[in-house]
Amino acid sequence: MSADRYDILFEPVVIGPKTAPNRFWQTPHASGFGTEYPDMQAAYRGMKAEGGWGVVFTEATSVAPETDKGPYVLGRLWDEGDIRNSRRIVERIHAGGALAGVELEYHASMSVASEGRLVAHAVDPVAGEGTLPIAYAGTAAAIHERDIARIQDLHVRAALRAVDAGYDLITLHCGHAASLISHFLIPYYNTRTDAYGGAFENRARFARETLTKVRAAVGDRAAVGMRFGVDTLDAPLGLGDRGMRHDGEAPRVLQYLDDVVDYWDLIIGGVDWGQDAQSSRTARENHEAPFTGRMKQYTTKPVVNVGRLNSPDTMVKVISSGQADFIGAARAGISDPFLPAKIRDGAIDDIRECIGCNMCVSRANTANGRIVCTQNPTIGEEFRRGWHPESFETAANRDRAVLVVGAGSAGLECAMVLGKRGFDMVHLVDAAEEVGGSLNWITKLPGRQEWRHVVEYREHQLSKLKNVTTILNTRLSADDILDYGAEIVVVATGSHYAADAVSPYDRRPLLLGDSFRGNVLTPEEVMSGEATIGNRVLIWDTDGYFVGPGIAEHLAAHGHEVTAVTPASAFGPYLHHTMEDARMTEDLRALGVRVFPSSGLGRADADAVAVETLAGAVEVGVDTVVVVGQRVADSDLYRELQDRRSEWSGAGLTSVYRIGDALRPSFIADAVFSGHRLAREIDSPNPDEPQPYIRERRLLNATETDFTRTGPAQSRTV
Repeated sequence: MSADRYDILFEPVVIGPKTAPNRFWQTPHASGFGTEYPDMQAAYRGMKAEGGWGVVFTEATSVAPETDKGPYVLGRLWDEGDIRNSRRIVERIHAGGALAGVELEYHASMSVASEGRLVAHAVDPVAGEGTLPIAYAGTAAAIHERDIARIQDLHVRAALRAVDAGYDLITLHCGHAASLISHFLIPYYNTRTDAYGGAFENRARFARETLTKVRAAVGDRAAVGMRFGVDTLDAPLGLGDRGMRHDGEAPRVLQYLDDVVDYWDLIIGGVDWGQDAQSSRTARENHEAPFTGRMKQYTTKPVVNVGRLNSPDTMVKVISSGQADFIGAARAGISDPFLPAKIRDGAIDDIRECIGCNMCVSRANTANGRIVCTQNPTIGEEFRRGWHPESFETAANRDRAVLVVGAGSAGLECAMVLGKRGFDMVHLVDAAEEVGGSLNWITKLPGRQEWRHVVEYREHQLSKLKNVTTILNTRLSADDILDYGAEIVVVATGSHYAADAVSPYDRRPLLLGDSFRGNVLTPEEVMSGEATIGNRVLIWDTDGYFVGPGIAEHLAAHGHEVTAVTPASAFGPYLHHTMEDARMTEDLRALGVRVFPSSGLGRADADAVAVETLAGAVEVGVDTVVVVGQRVADSDLYRELQDRRSEWSGAGLTSVYRIGDALRPSFIADAVFSGHRLAREIDSPNPDEPQPYIRERRLLNATETDFTRTGPAQSRTV
């Protein structure tokens, strides 16, 4: 593929009074920094601008205290202090050559206003609807016509603060059925009978008036657009035409408001914004095109599309086909802030492709969750740790020979970063036939194939590092390591699921081996393809994430009769945070999987188990039990090496570290971070102890040096 194939992606595009340098548009998304942590936000967004994104947005930004969404940390433009903090963010984005954008939002009836205890207003409030699903807790106040001008003025004042801070683009949020503007538009939320309800023009009146006032206020200092949800995808809920439909009123919205916007950012989904931010388990690239792909014909203004757009070739098709004018993305830019630059420079093989695991989404869904990424461990660390995703300082101890034992996600990351830091010799050794560790079986679960990119990206990087050698089919003992000649040893031997797992619900082991004549399996054994699995399978899950549901789906799809039992309130409760639970439940139900949440296991014999539910015991016939429970760190090798410290000096060994699941079984993102952190700090005085990072917070009598890499914050204990 010739480099000029992608030239269309780097064309400048006029957006009202502004011009974007290219077609890469980093869409609004939560980071956990808001305007409360301006340096972290500035470094995070600024890195994307440096990486070639032509437009860089921050996140949903509240226009007034009454729409506060605390404890969630999002943007605010309430006062002069927010302007000053925002200005820091905008300056960093501009320094990278990008336009800076902000998304203004009055969050309608879902606001909790927990900080100021103020009252938000809603179009047609229903008690208990929204963030606090408790009717007694009340709701927002109903908007009377006399309130409308005041709320529109809140948008205007926030927009003026935005231009004062230097923002180039101001988006009014009308997506995910979340904002007041969207609630006026959508009949499900708007049953008013006044001038702002009923007929389409009445329901669209608030949006048109607000956009008109904001545009008049900011003039040519900023482009003004709308993020619009063209389809709320709620027909299965029985709402019929009461939602917004791409083949219904959505085209009419674009036509009616086109003259008062400079651009459109088009998305899908309602309150369940997991329809928009679908994981790779259920959505492929450009999955929103059936809904957003034909909308450009209804507008004369530039259009932004999203939809897990990772491939440069797909991006070219999106633009050349007339689907959109900009490539919108959040997750792709999280995984690789330098994606545009790599396309521009012909380094496509070096793109750190998003795997669609939605670990970033899960952090946004947990209060005050700082952003993380499975593929990119430097995300969120740009300011506080000074990490750059593409730059690595030469290690002061680069002349020492390093042995990394274990080529899973942690070991691969560690070896790669050590190689990029210039170590003369790094050996990565694994007992298996291929690198990847647990990802080799995890990626065989339904819908998890794209997670293989974690391995493939690092394999490719290692292939370019002549100072790193990968050795497979080699199991090393402590004796082997002491004879190896390495000066630094990193143990990355991973973890395994235990068949006699200790449950976090009662701290007791599950001992079913005798009852089932040893026919109790772990997930690894199931996915190995070598185990004998009976027709009737019971899955006992205390793990709480994707493995239990994934095993259930895999076995049911292969014809087994599957029953899942968990003491948790849901099967795979963390999937709620990654926004995969609804579709996973639907798929398991379609496959005939029986699920018993909030349940335990009682009496068991050779071919049956009594499932203890809240409604009483249910006997379930069982041939095979799969225990998805506690993962145990494979740290025996590390412990033996530590026990033989007296032999290190004679063997030329100076230090032994452990990383990833061998240290603490956790998310793959944490394993990658663990390997990265050690390699980044391998030449520190004590790499076992993480280096202090800058804590961005209010400090009495503070100065700017408190928040620099060389200031007092660097000496604090973390």
